[in-house]
Amino acid sequence: METTNAIADTTTNNNNNNEEINKVEKDINNEQPITTTTTTTNTDLNENKQEESTDKIHVPNSTLFSLVLFNLPKYMDLKKFNKFLEQNKVPYKKTKKIVKESFGVISFDSVEVRDKFLEKLNGFEMGTKKLKCEIKEEKADRMKRKFNEQNDDRESKLKTIEEIVCPWYNIPYEEQLQKKKEQIINILINIKSETRKDSLHNLPFWLERRDKTREEKMCCPLEEIIASPTIQNYRNKAQYTIGLDENNVPCVGFALGRTGNGVTIVADPSNAPLISTRSNEIRRLFNDYIISHPRKPFDKNTHEGFWRQLTVRDFSTGESMATVQFNHKGLSEEEINKEKDNLKKFFESLPADKQLTSLSIQLYDGISNAAPVDLPTETIMGPNYIHEKLLGYTFRVSPNAFFQVNTKATELLYSKVLEWAGVSENTHLLDVCCGTGTIGQCASKKVKCITGLEISPDAITDSISNAQLNNITNAEYTLGKAEDTLPSMLTKFSKDEEFIGIVDPPRSGLHNDVLKAIRSFEPMKKLVYVSCNQKSLVQDSIKLCKGISKAMKGTPFIPTKAIAFDLFPHTDLVELVVLFERYNEDSDKKLNKEDGEIQEANSKNNNNNNKDINEDDKKRKREDDGNTNNNENNENNSNKEIKLE
Repeated sequence: METTNAIADTTTNNNNNNEEINKVEKDINNEQPITTTTTTTNTDLNENKQEESTDKIHVPNSTLFSLVLFNLPKYMDLKKFNKFLEQNKVPYKKTKKIVKESFGVISFDSVEVRDKFLEKLNGFEMGTKKLKCEIKEEKADRMKRKFNEQNDDRESKLKTIEEIVCPWYNIPYEEQLQKKKEQIINILINIKSETRKDSLHNLPFWLERRDKTREEKMCCPLEEIIASPTIQNYRNKAQYTIGLDENNVPCVGFALGRTGNGVTIVADPSNAPLISTRSNEIRRLFNDYIISHPRKPFDKNTHEGFWRQLTVRDFSTGESMATVQFNHKGLSEEEINKEKDNLKKFFESLPADKQLTSLSIQLYDGISNAAPVDLPTETIMGPNYIHEKLLGYTFRVSPNAFFQVNTKATELLYSKVLEWAGVSENTHLLDVCCGTGTIGQCASKKVKCITGLEISPDAITDSISNAQLNNITNAEYTLGKAEDTLPSMLTKFSKDEEFIGIVDPPRSGLHNDVLKAIRSFEPMKKLVYVSCNQKSLVQDSIKLCKGISKAMKGTPFIPTKAIAFDLFPHTDLVELVVLFERYNEDSDKKLNKEDGEIQEANSKNNNNNNKDINEDDKKRKREDDGNTNNNENNENNSNKEIKLE
């Protein structure tokens, strides 16, 4: 500890230099191999044998003590650096010197040797420069210092629960919509520019046009953003963390920061405007249960404790569901069953207006905060699903199934998706990442058949049940990853059919194999992409729209229009819908027509501007003429007055 403190004291004023060095070393380790030398020291230093490090020779960094030597010639390489050290009888164990960097690192096997050569090398004259030598902060010491700094500043850096859950809560809603619109415009511009970069050797026609205005720089026209019908208490799902609040009292709420940053405090979210009133009430009652319970919440640092998470779903049908996740590590089956019984008794004892439709538990003993998406749940009260209504259809939703969190805004979203899909009675609709089958089944009466793909077993079960519930007989669903099921499935379809695709992928976007399968499946003329993460949309759009290549075969798609839906008021999140259409000769005509309309609009604007300028000029001239006449009249009057006198 004394040595560590001495090092920390010595380097207090040089942290910035050390940070820069560590950053450079990290970049180099990631991108360039560094030649490391190991020297075997004999009694006579001049007889040192320099050996290139191999897999057989390894000196752990934790056993070495290092110096950083500044003001070295930038173009000195490692070989010359080592030669300089040997000439000055420096018994190094490891060295690092990067060409074009003016510093080098020397590692020794003891603190005493390091400190001895710290004094010897500091101020050493090399040509016209004096060398500067400092103790290098080792990785363990650096991590410890950063952690302590974070602990010292943690209280001042903690955000409020409103800033965590709804960071835009204090921004007027109209301004929120405008900010989201600007985000989307930048995304659409980015799609076009990035696709152009990726198609330099085979540029699609729609990218050959020269962009002059900001509208032309977007990959397609953007319609006006659709506001959420309700902006308060709109979420039908909330995942609450169970932990300790700032007073070390058990709390069911949301963490005030990232565990990786050392923040594990959980706060009460009652004032957050996103959560439904019923969900918050269920959370509050369960919070009381946790406080009085002998088992403690899960500690994210020690990975000990019992209670982990509470998920509440609360739908417009009046049905509600709760899933309690706890750490079962080290518990016997008898102890787990006892906790299940106690939970069931607690929720059954609630007043009638607070009763749940469904209660399930989930056992999870992993270290990561997030459990696998397909981790099974066990229903201990009521059915293992609840129902919600969308566009006149009824859908059942299981604990692990995906369902949009803003029901009223989702109805507007799905209506637009189906409108843009332009389905007919001859359409074979491919619903990729279908979830509980909502989008496809809402179109079931207008299409020939529906094929849905989904990775979640619960969601597939719900999709099949929902088809039966809504008397839909023209829908089929396949369980599995889309990248595993779609390519082989498309080869079995008749290419004479009319295919339209709808994709609503997770935040990670579509797998590359799915994009390849869609691109190469020529009968699919339209694809409606529903995006919850626009960064993934950009990458997927590039692959759908770039020029034909060995990696991406098939006629490219063209983004023809886009529209955003605000499903997440008071946050920076937004759903974006983009219609992609397969390129053909009609696309050229359509694009030329759009070019003509844009040019005509620009021409009209220019004419109007010129007209306004001309009118202003005429008005200004009339005013000038009027002023001139007035001046002349005044002069005449003055002359008259003079004559009269």
